[in-house]
Amino acid sequence: MPLSSVTLILSPYHVGNYNVDVGAGPLRVLNHGLISALEELGVKVKVEEIPRADTLIGEIGKSFELLRRTSKLVRQAKMANSFPIILSGNCMATVGVAAGIGAADLGCVWFDAHDDYHTPDTMMSGYLDSTGVSMMSGESFKALMGTVPGHEVFDLQRFIFCGIRDVTGVERKRVQEGGMGAVWGGTDVVVDFAQELGKAIDRRPSKATMIHLDLDVLDDSLGKVNRFSAPGGLFEADLQACLRTIVEKTIPASLTVASFDPSLDGGDVIVNVAVNAITTVIKSLLEKKLLTV
Repeated sequence: MPLSSVTLILSPYHVGNYNVDVGAGPLRVLNHGLISALEELGVKVKVEEIPRADTLIGEIGKSFELLRRTSKLVRQAKMANSFPIILSGNCMATVGVAAGIGAADLGCVWFDAHDDYHTPDTMMSGYLDSTGVSMMSGESFKALMGTVPGHEVFDLQRFIFCGIRDVTGVERKRVQEGGMGAVWGGTDVVVDFAQELGKAIDRRPSKATMIHLDLDVLDDSLGKVNRFSAPGGLFEADLQACLRTIVEKTIPASLTVASFDPSLDGGDVIVNVAVNAITTVIKSLLEKKLLTV
């Protein structure tokens, strides 16, 4: 049955803190005409904002409560036959999205300059948001992940990185040995990202696919998305082509847009790219008749 609407789920948090750093990105994207752009396509739009978790202590406690709430809202959207678009500060929101969808054969295309595959035993930064993929794969925070409704261990054989490049030798090795696919970016090679992503999807087919868009997958010449922006990434045309390729080759189950700090140089460009990316996915769903108006 085709989807009948879109649900925008706002998670404007940076490791549990409201509307600061990348936590300010979701509201910036929302207020850049996103709702009107979707409604102009004839799409019904519902907006849900994840309640604040200020009463909890510490970024880990707050962040996992946000994951639990994300899972519940995504599940509600799916039960209402609505396509969930999650506007998040942190990447780890997709951990809650995966739990909310709960499909056993779910795939994932993860656009990111970084691997986010650390565990507490491997990360040196102490940055919780760098562990999202290992949370999904059952390699970290196992007890807390057990409290996220619908969580099942994600099979990394159905996981594809796109645009990954700003990694250490150790991080590259972990990705290569972790079982996931990867379309690598970089400054030393010209990559046809859409073509290579299409090949990667063909090698790792899934009936339904989450799309995770960390905006620092974009080349830093477009603007500084966040403090971790890097050269050698996707330009807007690359991103648009990749998104259309995903819709062509699989059925999108969700879209997460994350990691945008609008206070940095180039924010006006980046927010345009973000809104255009979201509308491209929705237009493609309409064209493929996966979404009706």
